[in-house]
Amino acid sequence: MVRLLGVKNIFKKSKEDILEFAKKQNARSTFDIGKALKRARRKNYFLFDRNVMGHRILTYQKNENPAKGAVLYLFGGGMITGPDKLDFSLSERIMEQTEKDVWFLFYPLCTADKNIKETYEVCFETYKVMTKTYKAENIRVLGFSSGACLAIGISLHNNFLGKPLPMPGKIIAVSPGGLPNNNCAESNEIWEKLEALSPKDIMIDPAYFNTAREIMAGKEDVPEYMLDGTSGNFSDFPKTYFYYGENECLYAYAEYFEKAMKKYDALPEVVVGEGMCHCYPLLRFFREGREAQDKIIELLKS
Repeated sequence: MVRLLGVKNIFKKSKEDILEFAKKQNARSTFDIGKALKRARRKNYFLFDRNVMGHRILTYQKNENPAKGAVLYLFGGGMITGPDKLDFSLSERIMEQTEKDVWFLFYPLCTADKNIKETYEVCFETYKVMTKTYKAENIRVLGFSSGACLAIGISLHNNFLGKPLPMPGKIIAVSPGGLPNNNCAESNEIWEKLEALSPKDIMIDPAYFNTAREIMAGKEDVPEYMLDGTSGNFSDFPKTYFYYGENECLYAYAEYFEKAMKKYDALPEVVVGEGMCHCYPLLRFFREGREAQDKIIELLKS
């Protein structure tokens, strides 16, 4: 069905066409806080609408007072599109099953006018605010796709800034990747691996990575770790779990994240879904997706 819908062809479009597509998608999926609050009342939990640096954070809580631990949820969407119903329903499920609060951040997207620096600043500030309510070791960071890059990136940014904050207790990154720097000779190897996996990938075409790099960097100098996390400093990182589908092109990045983390004596664990697609743990309508999602919830719980 996904192949027939031509989802992958979207990623082959020009920068201008992709940004226009994202603009239309975001206009159609505007978040309705009124409906969300009614749902929370109906299902007997608390939903708080806050903001950090002018950007919305929803806090899902079982009780009116904060729990002892929390999960920072970072949605996917290539840094250009916002969250959807799957993200909100999973946030609710995590809150219900882990006894932890869930902080759902509507981080700033990259557009023709905004690059990824602001995204990192808002994500980092959100984590900083969380550490004022919860002990860092009781905070879990969960991200999908571009959100997975940010889940890793918050701690990379912390290291870049000289470690002003304690590290979270655990990171779970589902389908994170990077944007190859074509000015480096080493990029040839990763491009070969991305292209080799591309025929199996029903969703993402590697052609997008060049376009995405142009969108996310803009005209400014952006630190390389913000564009490709494998180039960052992983010192003092918490246990980090990587989830990949065997049939997604971003699976090519698994070995590079493992290598980068082990360089700093960090502890990565890579879980690969046999025959699975991009971000498969987000999807509960098939067995493998449900099993992976339930396992992730258990990891967030502990």
